[in-house]
Amino acid sequence: MRKVIAAIAVILFGLLPVQASAAVKAGSTCSKAGATTNNGDFKFTCIKSGKKFLWSSGVKKTGVPAPAPSVSATPSPSATPSATPKKTFASLWEKYGFTKPTSADSVINAAMDNFKNYTSTVRSSQEVKVVAQPGVDQQLVTWVQGGATFVAQHFTYPKMSRTFVDVIAIDATWLKDIYAKEGYSADQVRDRLGGFNAGAPAFGGSYSNTWNFSAIQKSNAMVNDKAGMAQTPGHEFFHAIQEILAGRISNDTGSKVPNWFWEGPAMFIGEQTAGTLGYSDYVTVGRASMLNRYRNGDSINRTSTLSEIKANNRTTDPYAIGFAGTEFLVSQVGIEKMLNVYIALGRGMNFSDAFKQGTSIELSDFYSMFEEVRGTLGFAKI
Repeated sequence: MRKVIAAIAVILFGLLPVQASAAVKAGSTCSKAGATTNNGDFKFTCIKSGKKFLWSSGVKKTGVPAPAPSVSATPSPSATPSATPKKTFASLWEKYGFTKPTSADSVINAAMDNFKNYTSTVRSSQEVKVVAQPGVDQQLVTWVQGGATFVAQHFTYPKMSRTFVDVIAIDATWLKDIYAKEGYSADQVRDRLGGFNAGAPAFGGSYSNTWNFSAIQKSNAMVNDKAGMAQTPGHEFFHAIQEILAGRISNDTGSKVPNWFWEGPAMFIGEQTAGTLGYSDYVTVGRASMLNRYRNGDSINRTSTLSEIKANNRTTDPYAIGFAGTEFLVSQVGIEKMLNVYIALGRGMNFSDAFKQGTSIELSDFYSMFEEVRGTLGFAKI
């Protein structure tokens, strides 16, 4: 009886379609001709090939309806993707995590602390050589040597190929001879002579700085403008750093970089350096001179927004308002981020993009925040 049942089972098994227990592959062996199996959208048939039974090449099934999507009263998150809501802020101060200043002192102290923290580290071994014509005030020589060396050795910038030379001259003939003896090219000597003959008390460049002591004596600037003279060594060497990082991109119109961001930072660095070295107090002498310059200068500087101070000419004066903008910027982000803007400019970015790259602040947002507080800082717009 058991043999009969077994035989019937074998017969029935042969009449049923074969379902593969594993995924079949065309050309693999099968057990009985005519058996079929499905694998995904393909149907395979067992055929006899010689003495063997093999699975045929699969044939794609037709008319197989796609499974109906399940219906849910509440769509799943993956079925209804949505963008992350844009975060809104009550103010730009909240957006950047800044505290809106309520007094000038808070900005002054923060800017001074950030300057001192940055310059507490010696970052370069750059040497500065000061060459002064006989008859130059020794006080000026001391200021130039100390201020230029301080900025040269406490800021980060690519290494210079030679000793930096500061020349303090009384007359053009002596100036020309000294620059030639120091190994400067004819074009570089002409460049230095041009600034000297124009009557500028001091002017800088990426390879040397020059002082016109005749012009300084004529206006008795060592007495009448002590803050200005004490800050020029740091100021002029910072111009060299700006040119090394960003290239010679400054011009009178401010077409590539607004002059408030060229002269303002140099003024800030110069005044801070003079204060740090004890040449003139930053708050009572240096900053006070900037307030005085702003209040007594052309009214266009008090009726314009900082964003409008691009030129550097006899009317538009980027020094004082640029100083205020720089002091505010440094109080919020520090020295290094300010320097990063010049690095970005040196890579060919426009000023707006370079400012964002360096400080992580949208330029338009910075301008808006400054305009909100410039009156508090003492540089009110009228």
